[in-house]
Amino acid sequence: RLEGRIEDSRLEGEVVVEAGAIIRNSLVRGPAFIGANAVVEESYVGPYTSLGRGVRVVHSEVEYSIVMDEAALLTLPYRLDASVIGQGVQVDGIGDGLRKHTLQLILGDQSRVRL
Repeated sequence: RLEGRIEDSRLEGEVVVEAGAIIRNSLVRGPAFIGANAVVEESYVGPYTSLGRGVRVVHSEVEYSIVMDEAALLTLPYRLDASVIGQGVQVDGIGDGLRKHTLQLILGDQSRVRL
C-alpha cells in the first residue's frame, strides 16, 4: 500500500507507506512500514522495520527496528540495528558516511542522545 510520496527512491519487497509520508533519495527494503507523515531522506530503511507517525530519518540507516511516533534519527554515524526507539526520542549524530559498524539502542519516550 503506497499512499505517500516516493521521490528518487527505491522500494524493495513489501513496503507500506501511509498517507502524508515522504521517501526521498532513499532505499527501503521490506517488509517495512512507514507511518503517516513520516519523512525518510537520504537514508536506508532495512527489512523488519516500522517507523511510526511523524518519524524523521535523515542521513541515517536503520533496520530490524521499531521507531515510535514523532522520533527522529538524524545523521547517525552507525547503522541502527535491532533497536527500539520510543515516542518523541531524538538521536543526533555527526555522520561521516562510512557506517562500518552497527549500534543497538533501546530508548524510552522523550529521550535525547547525541552520538
